[in-house]
Amino acid sequence: MLSILIPVFNYDVRAFVKCLSDQSVALEVSVEIICLDDASAATFQALNAEVASLPNVEYSVSEVNLGRSAIRNAMVEKAQFEHLLFLDCDGRCAYDDYLSRYQLAWSEYDVIYGGRIYNDEAPDDHDLYFHWFCGHNREALLPIARQENPFKSFMTNNFLVRRAVYDKVKMDEGVVGYGHEDTLFAQELKRAGFSIDHIDNPIEHEGIEPFEVFLAKSENGVRNLAQLIKSKKVDDSIRLVRYYHKLKRLGALPIIAWAVNQMEGKIIQNLRGPAPNLLWFDLWKLARLHRHLA
Repeated sequence: MLSILIPVFNYDVRAFVKCLSDQSVALEVSVEIICLDDASAATFQALNAEVASLPNVEYSVSEVNLGRSAIRNAMVEKAQFEHLLFLDCDGRCAYDDYLSRYQLAWSEYDVIYGGRIYNDEAPDDHDLYFHWFCGHNREALLPIARQENPFKSFMTNNFLVRRAVYDKVKMDEGVVGYGHEDTLFAQELKRAGFSIDHIDNPIEHEGIEPFEVFLAKSENGVRNLAQLIKSKKVDDSIRLVRYYHKLKRLGALPIIAWAVNQMEGKIIQNLRGPAPNLLWFDLWKLARLHRHLA
């Protein structure tokens, strides 16, 4: 009854998949765990091939890199069951009854989002600090906070969806690289009249990345968002989109973007520091968005 779908790319998933496998054996329903490697480096493929020996686990490798959306669609084609649980590969089970919590919630639903958390302790390597800080302050929200704006608070790292819903609203393969494929998926769900429920069933995000890598991915995310704005696929429920349109109407956007560009060195220095100001990060992304839409 449950298909767990994990796209794998250059990450050691052995501990995560073993945890899920162990929990799947305890469930009184049929479970399959499909791990599809998106053309990772050979070293990771060799490590992760070990999970194929675990109960209920299937591991295979794509010959070409499909990308974040296309690989999810490919896994659905492989899946046998009605309930589809999508997970990112860089997670860790926060609860021993993680799968049971979803099973208890799946009687009546379209999409359920379980949430994301980060380790309470900051990483020892300061180069990883900014990614941890952003996630800890912006993404690790309690269900009651997420439910206030259910579509905005949705992410693709940990969600359950009925196959009948996914067949109508698939991941858009036109979103290339990192960033905002979850935004678009949530917007398409909203337009199609489906609901997103939020529960307390988080996955801990362990794939914290160095500052330059995280900033580059954030830049790509802004670029993707610009394309979604151009194609009118997102609305003002997205905070960055809302402020972009508001400041553009006021004629203030070019001035703000110019000021941010002039101060970019100091902004980056702040974001690298011990007490990053996330307002500066938002303004940096807003200036980048203005550049891509100019």
